[in-house]
Amino acid sequence: MSEHHGGQFPPQQQWPQQPYPPQQQWPQQQQQQGWPQRPPKKGLSTKVKVLLLVAAVVVVGGLAGLIIVAKAAAGPEKQAGKLEVGDCVQLTGAGKEADAVKTPCNAPNTPYMVSVVGVDKGDWNCSEGFYRVAIPTPMRGEGVALCLGVNGQIGACFDDIESKTPPKLVECGKARLKVLTTAPANPMGTGCPDNTEKTLTYMGYMDPRFKSVTICFGKP
Repeated sequence: MSEHHGGQFPPQQQWPQQPYPPQQQWPQQQQQQGWPQRPPKKGLSTKVKVLLLVAAVVVVGGLAGLIIVAKAAAGPEKQAGKLEVGDCVQLTGAGKEADAVKTPCNAPNTPYMVSVVGVDKGDWNCSEGFYRVAIPTPMRGEGVALCLGVNGQIGACFDDIESKTPPKLVECGKARLKVLTTAPANPMGTGCPDNTEKTLTYMGYMDPRFKSVTICFGKP
């Protein structure tokens, strides 16, 4: 058997091996990246604190100044607001300066006694025989309303006791009427002397602080 020798296969071609490029190395981060840190909170500086304190003092001082100015504009508080029924008073001043000052009933020149104390709402009146007085209180709210009766001091002289406003004390040499005496209020009679020209009778009703009395007036 003869051997058949075929052609020799050419040697297997070797493809040139191309070396892979070296693996790219990412630069190493020296520090791990983190979220940005908030800067620590800082307190107010001493200078700012001082400025704020000065500002606060200025504001408080300004408010105090406004209060003082308001009180000054309102003027002094009127004594009429402290009166009670039965108090004897003298009237002082006029207009916005008018006031009613509490005075001992037996003190000289104390012509009036308080019958009613209220608030002046502009529409009020007093019972017959009493005198209406309004004491203004600018910038302090509504004024003081008073109803006054004659105190009944023996020897006090007046001209007109029938007015709606308090009759003023006058010198007895020029007066028309003089208080001769007083008597307890009695529906059965006045209890006044024969030379009486005029009488005023006041009734205290349910308030015992205002004395029920009849005042006898005659010629000076």
